[in-house]
Amino acid sequence: MGMIAVIGLVAVAASSAPPVYLCSSVAAPPIIDGRLDDGAWKRTPAVELVQAVTGGKCVKTTIARMCWDDQCLYIAFDCVDQDIWGTMTKRDDLIFQEEVVEAFLDPECNLHRYFEFNVSPRNVVFDAFVVNTDGLGPGEGTDFGWNCEGIRTAVVVDGTLDNRSDTDRGWIAELAIPFKSMGRSTPKPGERWRGNLYRIDLSPAPREFQAWSPPRYDPPRFHVPKRFGTIFFSG
Repeated sequence: MGMIAVIGLVAVAASSAPPVYLCSSVAAPPIIDGRLDDGAWKRTPAVELVQAVTGGKCVKTTIARMCWDDQCLYIAFDCVDQDIWGTMTKRDDLIFQEEVVEAFLDPECNLHRYFEFNVSPRNVVFDAFVVNTDGLGPGEGTDFGWNCEGIRTAVVVDGTLDNRSDTDRGWIAELAIPFKSMGRSTPKPGERWRGNLYRIDLSPAPREFQAWSPPRYDPPRFHVPKRFGTIFFSG
């Protein structure tokens, strides 16, 4: 959700602190093929995304996982979805206007500069380097032309992509994000980042805006870095 007007936004009272994720290191990284049968994923904690506004349970379940090795941070999304679709086909199309999964990563933990990664059911990627000085959204200095060198993504659809008349079951997206593409060396065990994971699903009803750490704004918005969770890299 790269560009959203902030007029009329209402903050919903938060009932809990942002969550913490223990991101496990793996000797054998997952194969980026859109399938979650790798041993790495079987040994990593699963988190269920919640409603971005209220923090309540979602109708269309999304399970996310993260792990890492010397080269990359790996992220997986497993999405229940009865209508899998997407109209955009080119790198950096504004896919966040349709249905996507998203990861915002802030390696410096300063909550003003972070990386945004979106993947659609068509395996189209949107990425950007975001400067958010006022905590309200992308501002001056944001680089929407930034591309993550070496990123690998894969999507597997359980159903029929873009057939709006049938009933699908879901889709899986995997990302491998090289540390060096974000100007970082390999994390040391115990290092922490800030970040958040999201999903947008517009059909079938209800429309859902989901998050690992709910920003709690109505209408929903994702560029709320003060609500980013903490990612701890474990050895």
